Amino acid sequence: MDKFVDTPTLSADTIVIATQLHHNAAAIRQVLRTQGLASMDADSIATVTAAIQAEAALIIITEEVLSLDNNFEQLVDGLNAQPDWSDIPVILLLKNCRQFPVCMTMLHAARHRRSITLLEMPLKRREFTSIVRTCLNNRQRQFELRDTLQRLNDSNRALESFGHTVAHELRNPLHVVTGSLSLLEQRPLETHNQKLVQMGLRTSRKMDETLTTLLEYGKLKSRRNLAFEPTDMNEVVERAIQGLQNIVTESGALVDCTILPVVQGNAQLLENLVANLIKNAIVHNPDAVTVVVVSSERRGDRYRFEIIDNGPGVARKDQEIIFQLFARGGQRKTHGTGIGLALCQRIVEQHGGTLGIESEIDHGSTFYFDLPMAER
Repeated sequence: MDKFVDTPTLSADTIVIATQLHHNAAAIRQVLRTQGLASMDADSIATVTAAIQAEAALIIITEEVLSLDNNFEQLVDGLNAQPDWSDIPVILLLKNCRQFPVCMTMLHAARHRRSITLLEMPLKRREFTSIVRTCLNNRQRQFELRDTLQRLNDSNRALESFGHTVAHELRNPLHVVTGSLSLLEQRPLETHNQKLVQMGLRTSRKMDETLTTLLEYGKLKSRRNLAFEPTDMNEVVERAIQGLQNIVTESGALVDCTILPVVQGNAQLLENLVANLIKNAIVHNPDAVTVVVVSSERRGDRYRFEIIDNGPGVARKDQEIIFQLFARGGQRKTHGTGIGLALCQRIVEQHGGTLGIESEIDHGSTFYFDLPMAER
């Protein structure tokens, strides 16, 4: 039998056996060998956690390994450090269930625990091999999920790169068109031709706004080195309102804000987030004086923020799509690119939070999101 240390090189069907008693290891290896299954010995719990990181197929641990100092905590840490797609199968072999309480405590502490199986020794060969086969089949499906997610991520990155390139390349000729139409608008033209020029100018400016927002949307996904630091949300909201001063003044909107906390975040992104949500509340409520209230409350180690308006509301069927790229809810024609809420969602996701809406037709809307508390 081979032994490994630190970072083992494993195949997708390798079974790792961790036991302090050599006769137990020999018996388990013999059973697996008759089934044509490959196995490797782990002489410490550190080697087991390394095997978890190396994406082994299955871990088999006997109770004497769990009883050693700190082994329980190390194993839980190793299981909790797995990526989202992974839930490595673990078979815990108990003799007279002496370590059963420890195993139950471990089950409660481990976030990945759906694939942990407890078996009492001595083993029944047929039952044991059946469980091993089931574990290996489950692990194989996890590997297939991992590969599918990787392909999807590669595809998404390629699509985002393509979209960014197209949007960037379209802006230069669009600026030429906009500039030409602006020059034509200044010349004396017949009424019909003047209207055509103005319509073309409005359309080109709208397209430029859409491309600009689309480029900003694409950049967010690739910003890996964002600075997250203690950020006063009172200052963030104040700057956002100042940037919207023209829209607020023209519409007569009333924007109020309670005292807000300090969060751990990126100030520029959070300003964009708040500005987009307040602007949405104003432009989607053209028939009345818009009232917007920004508030927050603490929930555990995070803060929930709410931006409440007295607008027309969003139908339930539209609430499911408004955060999608270019999606628009309802039949009302309003100013916008259809990217704003998708951009907001990405910003909140960058901060590990969730963006959502609570709304009823004719009863306004509440957009909510959560941000982490500032780190000391």
